[in-house]
Amino acid sequence: MNPTLLEIIQTHGNRTESTCYCELTPSLVPTGKAELKEGFYFLLVTNGTAQLANEYQTYELQPSHLVALTPSVRSTIQAMSSHFQSMLLYLKPTFFDSLPDGQPLYEQLAHYLGHYQLPVFLLENEQATYLQKIFALFSPCRNNAANYYDSILNHLCSFCLLQIADILTQIRHEVPDYARRSTDIFRLFKKTLMENYRQHHDIGFYAESLHISTTYLSRIVKHITGHTVRFHISELLCADARKLLECTDLDIKEIAEKLGFSDQSVFGKFFVKKTGVSPMKFRTQRERDKKNYPFPNA
Repeated sequence: MNPTLLEIIQTHGNRTESTCYCELTPSLVPTGKAELKEGFYFLLVTNGTAQLANEYQTYELQPSHLVALTPSVRSTIQAMSSHFQSMLLYLKPTFFDSLPDGQPLYEQLAHYLGHYQLPVFLLENEQATYLQKIFALFSPCRNNAANYYDSILNHLCSFCLLQIADILTQIRHEVPDYARRSTDIFRLFKKTLMENYRQHHDIGFYAESLHISTTYLSRIVKHITGHTVRFHISELLCADARKLLECTDLDIKEIAEKLGFSDQSVFGKFFVKKTGVSPMKFRTQRERDKKNYPFPNA
């Protein structure tokens, strides 16, 4: 059985809970093939050749090719030449969804979903060189930024995604109206969600706000992101809850009210389901971590 590319890069790359960066070479893929699935993959070829294949067609990769895959797309990298090299960035879907600056890239990649095409782009030399410099920042980032790593990583990922989106905007061909319609709906959904997720936890509110059925909204969101509307809502609520527990003195009841839960018990069950620990235990663990790992003296 061929390994997944995620398994390979998690073993050999620079990884965190939500991201992984690796410089991919044939020596890391002993079977000669690896499957890309269930994640956001950005692969920039810097040397040699390889093939990227799905069930419909095979793409010949060469230097300056950029591959950008979403969680709902599956493909296999194979036939790597002996001197093949590429820079590979993986983002966990939940992490990508938490980045506001991922939206422009969503809009670009959505045009390729449902058209039996893989998002494979041949960049201009200047574009490829610039993107290589950005990818290279992920390698030393973790070792040099222990205290502020999470914040630096978020900003670096946002910067990288915006740069890729900008490049794709320059090279993308026009798409049919129906694809643009789905993208517009998804864009409006994300905007409405960011403005209302604390007050409204049900899909019906968002579908009504966009003047479409819940079924249609569910289909578009699932098709573009690989996740349900409810998943997107719960991820934002959980991220907000973690931030409030860690960075404020609000008690659990106040946080539950602030996030739109009917009572503290409902919030507690939600948080345990998402994180595996109660809100109080999460706060206690974070406080203990801060005491055990204080900032170094200036």
